[in-house]
Amino acid sequence: MEKKKATNENASSPKTQTYDMPSHVQRARILSALEQAGSRGMSTIELREQENIMHPSGRIKELREMGYPIITDWTTGTNAQGNPHRCARYVLIQESEGVAA
Repeated sequence: MEKKKATNENASSPKTQTYDMPSHVQRARILSALEQAGSRGMSTIELREQENIMHPSGRIKELREMGYPIITDWTTGTNAQGNPHRCARYVLIQESEGVAA
C-alpha cells in the first residue's frame, strides 16, 4: 500500500505561516533595537516579543564574536501573559560611554 503525504490545505493562513528570518537579519534587528534602547537595553523577553527574535542569546553571542561590546545584566521580566521570568537584559556599549571625560 502506498502511503500518502500529509498536506496542509491551510498552509497560507496566518496561523500556520512560518516566519523564517535569517540570522543576519535578526542580528541587524537586535543591533538597531539595542542602539535605540541606549543604556536601558532590552531584555530577552522584549527581543522575543517586540523584535520577533526567538533565540536572542544565540544572536547576542554571534554579535559579541563579531566584536560588538554587549553586556548582560540579569533581571526579572514579565512576559505578555503576565508571568515573571529571570532573564538577561542586554546593553550595547556606545563608543561615547566607554570614553572618560
